[in-house]
Amino acid sequence: MKIPKTPIEFDYDLWTTEDGKCMVRVKATKEECEVSREAFRLLRAEEKKVRRSMTGVPASECVQETTTLLSLDYVSYEGGEDMDPAWLEDSYNMEEEIMTAMVEKQFLSILSPYQREVYETCMKSGVTCKAFAEQHGNSPQGVHQTICLIRKQAKKFFK
Repeated sequence: MKIPKTPIEFDYDLWTTEDGKCMVRVKATKEECEVSREAFRLLRAEEKKVRRSMTGVPASECVQETTTLLSLDYVSYEGGEDMDPAWLEDSYNMEEEIMTAMVEKQFLSILSPYQREVYETCMKSGVTCKAFAEQHGNSPQGVHQTICLIRKQAKKFFK
């Protein structure tokens, strides 16, 4: 098991084993021991705090200022596997969004026009049952019952 590198300023190496044990090694003495999840979380939070407080790299054309380095060259340098390139990843997933829209369109086709309106207005846009009922001259309880019916249909549809 490869133990991840921690900042030099941090006194411990932290890792979890394949069977889920939380392990800590004291850098100065090389002693290793298993710790509770709570203690591991506290140490991990402290490690992240140390990482965030690190100064970064010198800013271009300025000797005294430093900035966070966001460079593809820096992340992909040999031996740089300890760096987390999460900032490189795009969290937007167009394929998932399109698939969701298609399934939602199929689900909407089984709803009545009134149920579709309740779904779009209350469930999707977040308008309250009371506000929707006032706009359409219905009772809030009736709108709530329609929402319950839509949920029931959704459970059947998405099984």
